[in-house]
Amino acid sequence: MIYIIDDDKYVLRGFQILLQSAGLESKLFGGVEEFIDSWDHDINDTLILDIHMAGLNGCDLLNYLKEIQMQLNVIVVTAYDETVSRQQAVNYGALGYLTKPVDDELLLDLLKNRKNKIVSVKD
Repeated sequence: MIYIIDDDKYVLRGFQILLQSAGLESKLFGGVEEFIDSWDHDINDTLILDIHMAGLNGCDLLNYLKEIQMQLNVIVVTAYDETVSRQQAVNYGALGYLTKPVDDELLLDLLKNRKNKIVSVKD
């Protein structure tokens, strides 16, 4: 399952449409709290995770996952490329770190080749 966590409903819907067109199943969450409340702790899950959100943010979720020793496939997306959040993504072992607007082909490539640990920032 691919979970998309972003507080922008248009971004959520855009990712959902993209993944559907590629035959990938996804579930949408408007925030970290909503995700944590319904997540079943499956280590095979993949997250597309926005960093900047109200309440708990993407960095908080990465810290939580590290604390409970859950290594998921995570692709961080952000409108604000910051050294701190990029470093947190790298330290967690994220598959990718992408700036919005996200390159659709790069995102789909990361999702399909999950074993290739790469971190990429779109210029």
